[in-house]
Amino acid sequence: MLKMIRLNWSAMKCYRVRFLIIPVCLFTVGCFSPILLIPMGAFLLFSFSLNPFAVEEKGDLNRLYLTLPVPRRTIVTGRYLLSLLLFAAGVLLGLAMMPAANLVSLSKWYPDLRWNLALISFSFLFYGLMSLAMYPLLFRMGYQKGKIWGYYVPAILICLCYVAVVEYDMLMGNGTFIFDLLVYASEHLPAVSGGMLAAGGALLALSWVLSARLYARREF
Repeated sequence: MLKMIRLNWSAMKCYRVRFLIIPVCLFTVGCFSPILLIPMGAFLLFSFSLNPFAVEEKGDLNRLYLTLPVPRRTIVTGRYLLSLLLFAAGVLLGLAMMPAANLVSLSKWYPDLRWNLALISFSFLFYGLMSLAMYPLLFRMGYQKGKIWGYYVPAILICLCYVAVVEYDMLMGNGTFIFDLLVYASEHLPAVSGGMLAAGGALLALSWVLSARLYARREF
């Protein structure tokens, strides 16, 4: 399994220089609010897990992988483990940059340990949701088609839904959806965090099962 992770990491070496852009993007976002750094860091690093699919399709490496004495399920698991490592790296990077971003942030609310755990749980839930939307399609359709329907379309829809809810709350004032949700979360933070972690884990497990089955049936 470790060899598959190293193989995928080596395959995307041509994209590694783009990692330098991530701290700049995170610090820019952190200038508005440090609470955005954890979910944004997780999302940006997780997005790099698309690159092994791009490399294998452009270099026609799928056929090479299938000649290796490795089950297709192991190939799928290697991709998921790499994405999980990238997600964890994004969370850690966000946490590391929060103190510096807070010095210049427009928002002076800095999350304590419990709220940081809640942000990590929320990020994991989002990671599980994006994994379910993205990976089964990538393993079934390949990079060119899968990235559109599995990555860009869900990300755009989630952003639009968030903007719509925020605009509604701004028009209605306090006491609306987001405000009530934050109040409830602050009063039940351990339960909310645990629920988001459990939901994210369930979505990730379902995503892996679908990907393994679809990739096993795929013909190249």
